[in-house]
Amino acid sequence: MRTIIYFGLFFLSCLSAIGQININELERVNGLWSKKGDTITFTGKFEEKFDDGKIKGTGNLINGKLDDLRIQYYQNGNIMSQKYYKNAYPHGHSKEFYENGTLKQEGNFVDNKENGTWIVYYQSGIKRVELNFDNGVQTGPYFEFDYQGNLTRQFYFRNGKAEYSDEFMELVNKAAEMTGRFVSKEAIPLYDKAIELNPTVAQIFFNRGTAYSNSLDFEKAISDYDRAIELNPNYMEAYANRGNAKINTHTSKGNLEPTNEQTISACEDFYKALELGDKTIDTSDMIYLYCKKNRNKKKNK
Repeated sequence: MRTIIYFGLFFLSCLSAIGQININELERVNGLWSKKGDTITFTGKFEEKFDDGKIKGTGNLINGKLDDLRIQYYQNGNIMSQKYYKNAYPHGHSKEFYENGTLKQEGNFVDNKENGTWIVYYQSGIKRVELNFDNGVQTGPYFEFDYQGNLTRQFYFRNGKAEYSDEFMELVNKAAEMTGRFVSKEAIPLYDKAIELNPTVAQIFFNRGTAYSNSLDFEKAISDYDRAIELNPNYMEAYANRGNAKINTHTSKGNLEPTNEQTISACEDFYKALELGDKTIDTSDMIYLYCKKNRNKKKNK
């Protein structure tokens, strides 16, 4: 019985030796943590504190290396990060937080390299970015969202470079080839499918708008040019094409000389295209025919 009691006391003393310690009592030598002045690497829990005594961080060391859960805190007491370690390197689920306590980003590490899906959030809690990694290299689908949670950009990464998915590119290339052969009505359904796959590419809305214009569906063309400009406010060609489509909504119905009031919106598009660098004869002619000419007529009346 006395032997058992002695063993219990020895076990408790061992626990105390590897128990929690303040980080200031440790030092790092050759990448390994040990007690100051000690040659033996430290194993056990540690804590960090701010100058006011509040907890700044906690963690665990095994043979002088970070292992298991490491938590860091803001001065206000909220968690800054939660990250798992293995053999001194991040390994497992990782979370970072804003100072107000909302989640900032999360994902997984495998042997110090990002793997799988990572998500980044706005401070409001709305998803901002969703991206994927394979062995530390960004790959696969990538999505960006605005403050309201609406998808704004979408790519497909290969070896860390932003591209588009094979299916998307196949549809776009086939549709463009059809548009080039002036079989625009057949191209439109292909653009529809491409937009379903990725509704964030301004050029695809522009291309479909062109196909609609070639099919004399100017209202739908204008709608697509609107969306292209929303996605890319400096899309010079989209402004010029939208101006043409607006004019064509009148001229295609036999109104060959629309009034200044009917063309004012189209003229704004033409002048915006010029401002963005459009030097084509087509745009200059449209400005002369439907903007300057109409204004001169109105002045002479």
